[in-house]
Amino acid sequence: MKRLLFFVFIFLLTLNSTNAISDSNVPVNFIYLNGSNTNTDKSKDEFINGITNAHSYIKNSLEGSNFVRENLLKSGNYVISDNPEIYFWGFESKDDLKAMDESLSLISMFSPRLAQTTRSFISHCMHDAIWVQKSYNMQKVIDELNSYVKKSYEEGEKIILSGYSAGSFISYEYLIHKLPAVDMQKLLDDVEENSEDKVDDYFKSIKLKPTCLDAIISSKLAVYTANGEFIPNDNFEVTKSAYKNLDFYTDKYCAPADTVLGVINFASPLALFYSDMSNQSLDINKYNIYLFKYMKENNIFMLTVNFADDPMGFPLSTNVTATDIELISGIKFSKSGRGFVYTKSDVKSPNTFLSAHLSYWKHPKKFAKMITDGYVEGFKNFYGLK
Repeated sequence: MKRLLFFVFIFLLTLNSTNAISDSNVPVNFIYLNGSNTNTDKSKDEFINGITNAHSYIKNSLEGSNFVRENLLKSGNYVISDNPEIYFWGFESKDDLKAMDESLSLISMFSPRLAQTTRSFISHCMHDAIWVQKSYNMQKVIDELNSYVKKSYEEGEKIILSGYSAGSFISYEYLIHKLPAVDMQKLLDDVEENSEDKVDDYFKSIKLKPTCLDAIISSKLAVYTANGEFIPNDNFEVTKSAYKNLDFYTDKYCAPADTVLGVINFASPLALFYSDMSNQSLDINKYNIYLFKYMKENNIFMLTVNFADDPMGFPLSTNVTATDIELISGIKFSKSGRGFVYTKSDVKSPNTFLSAHLSYWKHPKKFAKMITDGYVEGFKNFYGLK
């Protein structure tokens, strides 16, 4: 009996040891998103091969920084996966692109060759960026991306999204629609505090986990209109049922909590295509303030790196501190969390400006260093560190 108990004890020690090793080596999986004009097998292979090669430099650069290891990688407890994940959405728009090419061919017989060549170049460069901005297309893409994130969560991995060019639109929309940044109890308290409306006790009695915009919309608690407004459902019985079952929709439509560590976008024209981000008359932009509060307090960062001479790389915004955002927005951050937003655009590409937009993975060492420096600078800038 004593010998049996000894072996049981050793077995339990082995299990505990295994768990300890697992807890201290959490994989961080990078999911890369391609950009516009990647609609052929050749362009797909070029993107995948380029990013796969660059990822090893990015991994080594980030893990080689003491500051990054301490803050992003939890003192070395997180380890960046050797192999990147590629979410390739370039073929999603192929039918629409085919229709556009057919339209272009109709005018080729009487259009001057230079004009036709220029027209074709511009349309192919811009087509996917415009296609993915349409809400019904974007929703399909971010729902599929969320399945990638959930799969990584089930395998015990953390996630960093990395969007190239128009791929940065997807990572941005993913944060808006999928992060569980909505605390329904806090929302109900705010309604009572800021209006004369009395919240029904039925809703106060139900305790829900934090949720996301897609769960709220899919449950029919509210709709998001083309005018940029959120309209609550005025059918009380439908609202009661939806509210009661909201956790079901949260599990189905939201990113798993504590899974997404951050976003690294590059060659991003986000500020050009989303120039209405500063329009506070839109409900979605009012929500963005609370989204960023969630990001800050849950250690989620958003870093944008662009070569200085990339004509399609636009700074996301002026680099601000946490104090600046509190003053501008009127919200107060808690002291917990170390999320931030930062744009780094002060490094020149080794290529000419004409090809700078396509040069990031062609110069992986410089690209990786720019990401690492951007993380360190962004963190320190946001929190006033030296």
